[in-house]
Amino acid sequence: MDKLACMRAFAGVVEAGGFSAAGREMKLSKALVSKYVAHLEDILGVRLLQRTTRKVSATSVGQSYYQRCRSLLDELDELDLQVQENQNTPKGVLRITAPLSFAELHLMDIVSEFSNDYPDLEIEVNLSDRFVDIVEDGIDIALRIGELADTALIARRLMAVRVPLCAAPAYLAEYGTPQHPSELVRHKCILEHRYDDAYRWPFVENGQNLSVKLSSKLRVTGARAVRELALAGNGIVRCPSFVIDEDVKAGRLQVILEEFDAYRPALYAVYAHRRHLSTKVRLFIDRLAEKFSG
Repeated sequence: MDKLACMRAFAGVVEAGGFSAAGREMKLSKALVSKYVAHLEDILGVRLLQRTTRKVSATSVGQSYYQRCRSLLDELDELDLQVQENQNTPKGVLRITAPLSFAELHLMDIVSEFSNDYPDLEIEVNLSDRFVDIVEDGIDIALRIGELADTALIARRLMAVRVPLCAAPAYLAEYGTPQHPSELVRHKCILEHRYDDAYRWPFVENGQNLSVKLSSKLRVTGARAVRELALAGNGIVRCPSFVIDEDVKAGRLQVILEEFDAYRPALYAVYAHRRHLSTKVRLFIDRLAEKFSG
């Protein structure tokens, strides 16, 4: 029995969470997938999967084996694609993850255009505000906004992102416009609590960094939800400019404390370190860089 086929079946079960789901994904029968995995366990002399009547999950040894196995399978798939595909005609599946609000506003047009340019390519887009493990989840490209942790992943900076403070004119008329960051502690502030530093906003004054620790009765996840609360006059928010620019231009929101603003995150395209970057990944990142340059 082909060991490579067994490895693919095992990886498929881990990713799908079961034999039946893996069989449907791989277009194989449940029995054959189970046979492949059992043969692999026999070859290795270890149990890779924990089977119960409700679910199938990797053992600790199986999880370690899966990560190395997935990496090897990806390398083989990329090698096959590099041999098969013309330099300008990527094929296979391109898996992307991106923040929800940003993707809905600015990514879908790029995905649509890229899909039309390369009709042989399949594209899967996972919209999520959480930082997914791109290696474990089999993601090719992750778009991330913020300061990146030091990891083994490769990141290409695409553009700076402004995240100003703002509030509705009605709120500022009722509660006053703060003239200094220290005054924020007396205001209603709306926090996007998915960030570790959500409760502490950074500023700069006379070249010196300072931060203000805040408490809030309104904490939400998602930039567009933050925007809606600000428009309703619920308080002061820190929100990406790509979400609120039109509201600021129309006067529905007013930017404040701009001279103290020190928060300058960036948009990055993040991908796993691989010796040979596949054509589909390289071309899509180049397209992103082209669209967001300037």
